[in-house]
Amino acid sequence: MNLSFYISIRYFFYKKKTNLVNIIVFLSILSIGVSTFSLSTILFVFSGLENLNKKFYKIHYPDITISYSNEKDFFIDDNVIKIIKSIEGIRAVSKTMEKKVFFHYNNHEYFLLLKGVDIEYGKVMRKFRKINLKKNNRFDSLNIYVGWSYVGSYFPMLSHVINMNMPLQMFIIDSNKNTLSSFFMKKKVSVKGFFHFSSKMDKQYLFCDLHDLQDIMKKKVFHTLEIKIHKNVNMYNLKHFLVKKLGSKFNIITRVEREDIFYKVMNTEKIFIYFLFILMTLITGFNLFSAISILQLDKIKELFALWSMGFSLYRIKMIFFYMGLMITTFGCLSGFFFSYILSFIQEKYKIFKIAKKIPFPVKITLKDSYMVICIILIIGSIISFYSLRKISNMIFYSK
Repeated sequence: MNLSFYISIRYFFYKKKTNLVNIIVFLSILSIGVSTFSLSTILFVFSGLENLNKKFYKIHYPDITISYSNEKDFFIDDNVIKIIKSIEGIRAVSKTMEKKVFFHYNNHEYFLLLKGVDIEYGKVMRKFRKINLKKNNRFDSLNIYVGWSYVGSYFPMLSHVINMNMPLQMFIIDSNKNTLSSFFMKKKVSVKGFFHFSSKMDKQYLFCDLHDLQDIMKKKVFHTLEIKIHKNVNMYNLKHFLVKKLGSKFNIITRVEREDIFYKVMNTEKIFIYFLFILMTLITGFNLFSAISILQLDKIKELFALWSMGFSLYRIKMIFFYMGLMITTFGCLSGFFFSYILSFIQEKYKIFKIAKKIPFPVKITLKDSYMVICIILIIGSIISFYSLRKISNMIFYSK
């Protein structure tokens, strides 16, 4: 074993001559531990938010969405679908159309999105479920599905429609029409059943069969193709292949590209968090600097004895450099340990919640763990090295 390292271990673990030195060393370990705990916990929360966001996009968006680059253009026939289905890796393709609608009921306006979907939509979006209340459609009205979670609180007029079995007037906004009379199309609606997707979709959307919406529009068209791909297929490669196959007139967006905007915001915030906690660790590093300086004063007689016996100045400095590293390591590991325990408990048992309902998202990752440990150890090494500058003067004046 390196002699300087062996001496530093004895100096670190054995009781110091002055109790004040023990207190300062303990406070130094504590301050580094608190910095490590804070940084690692916040990074684990950020990773939890990223993971939550991935699940959100996986539930709410298809793997690939295809529409015309010009939003006013429609898909008129199924030729594009035939081309897409012939491509290896495509699992399901669904035709969809969205329209803005609003109701007027009891002096309240309800602005929503009406989405017409075909029978393939359930294969593309696995979380989508429909429950039929009526076996037969009403031919004098548009049969819609309303969000199960929000029927009572957000759609009292729809609850009235269900109970009274009476159609309700709905206005469909068609932005492609030029005249005001055709811009707002009035249609009676009847609730055929419920759908359940997620809390967001349940609140903002109404669903209906695509062909019913096409009948209202008097055009057999659709806006968007939503695609589900197989698990092992590379989404980026498939997108590039679709671009080559279909041409530039189509707008092809992957689910990952929708996530990128969120990730850019998250990464910017992460950089700010790193900067903030590096600054905070540097400030708390003054405790480490003070601890090493006081340890040098506490052991000045032993240092002079070692120097007199032929111990080089470099090896004497290394004793306190190792001690600084040990203080940093103990503080880092203790802070990281408590952060890991807290994050593990939250990840498994969901103790802390947002607004008493949503569990606070936490995810322990190796990447964040390595980053925290590296940042703390590098800062601790720099401060430990800087604190060795006065050792030669101390030995000289102790003669």
